Amino acid sequence: MATAICSQDTNLVSSHVDTGDFASSPSSTTSGCLSGDESTMEEKESIPPSLVQDELQLALNKDAGIEELERAVAKCHELVLESEQFSVERKWLVRHLIELRLRLQECRDALTDPTHPRNKCSSVNTRVILGHHLLLQPFLNVTAISDVRKKHCDQCAGTIWSMLQAWYQCSDCGYSCHHKCIPHILRICAHLTATEKGKYIHDICPEKGLSFQRYQCAECKTALTFMGSSWAEARLCDYDGNYYCTACHWNSLAVIPARVIHNWDMDKRRVCQASAQLLKITSKQPLIHLEQLNAKIFSFISELSFVKKLREELSMMKKYLTVCRIAQEQHLLWKLGDRHHMIDTTYMYSLQDLMDIHLGELPTFLETIYECFMKHIKEDCAICIGRGHLCEICGNDEVIFPFEAAIVNCTKCNAVFHRMCWTRKKQCCPKCNRLERRKQCEETENAFKMAEKSSDIEANSDVKELEESDVAKNVENS
Repeated sequence: MATAICSQDTNLVSSHVDTGDFASSPSSTTSGCLSGDESTMEEKESIPPSLVQDELQLALNKDAGIEELERAVAKCHELVLESEQFSVERKWLVRHLIELRLRLQECRDALTDPTHPRNKCSSVNTRVILGHHLLLQPFLNVTAISDVRKKHCDQCAGTIWSMLQAWYQCSDCGYSCHHKCIPHILRICAHLTATEKGKYIHDICPEKGLSFQRYQCAECKTALTFMGSSWAEARLCDYDGNYYCTACHWNSLAVIPARVIHNWDMDKRRVCQASAQLLKITSKQPLIHLEQLNAKIFSFISELSFVKKLREELSMMKKYLTVCRIAQEQHLLWKLGDRHHMIDTTYMYSLQDLMDIHLGELPTFLETIYECFMKHIKEDCAICIGRGHLCEICGNDEVIFPFEAAIVNCTKCNAVFHRMCWTRKKQCCPKCNRLERRKQCEETENAFKMAEKSSDIEANSDVKELEESDVAKNVENS
């Protein structure tokens, strides 16, 4: 509908508006409706003084009906033709004419569609389609007018005039569409896709070619070609390796997880809208098992090995903080924010984690958390200090903890020692030796007890046999 409306005003826009660059859009059929001049938003919205006398005839109130809008469209068109070329009045009138025609078409759609949100009898505020939880967005949302013209429909790629048109947005993945486009939605919700798969594509741009897709868009099945009209242009998604049409691929840029995992490449590549939404909502989810996918990368990226070491030490600190009453009252673990997975495991990373490691932000953040936890456990909290260890080798009174750099843990009994003491003792754990000797003593004692028990059983059996023989003799004598 918006296409037809804008096409009616194409000549007016081109002949009566200054020829600037139109606002860029994802191959939108309605993107040409907006002028690309650099005038301020106040100039665009305020009525020129010469048109104030015609204000009532231009249906500036938002509750105008169909008849009033039709009269306003005719009056506005008449004023456009009468106004001076390239004047401020003509620019304002052309914009207002487009707005009036969109409002008029929206009112006509409401007459034929009982579920249209403009109908007061309609209570359809939420739609669930292909996993999308589409919520009706409010009309006349002018809190950020500059953002109104940046919103586009993910189904038709047309501009969403949120002050004029009924539109929905998915609360999970951000998918936006016109009310009239809801029956034609083909894209599954990116949140549902991420939940079902639970991992990224680990191959770098797994392209199969247009022939594999039968020269059709991977999403909407539109015929694709590299020749002729731009509407049939084939665009490659660097994430999933499929080709898409211009309505499904807006040349959005995103960091590709597979390139980060294998090449430590943080450059952004062009991806389709479905992939862009998927990568956006999963960017902070720990879905990358980096040690399993590319363990050698820790040897080449020093920041990664440093973060890995910090995570291992923080995970040991977590054992103290989770059982400390004071730490729970101070909510120390909350300082991690949405990075709680950094201490829950030591091997899972989110895409945002890897990007922040590359920028140097995550190591700095983890160092701050490390110092905060260390200060609480070693200095501020008597409870945590009481759960410390003493080195059994040197017998020093210094309280030590397993997460310190100069400390080593026995892998068998988890005893804690100074690293120098452990090296001097030739990695021989006194606690393990003591446990081994105790075990040997217990085994010897148990063997001795078993031998005594068996000898007692044999003696008892001999006595029983003598008693039975005596009974037999007495019976014979009697």
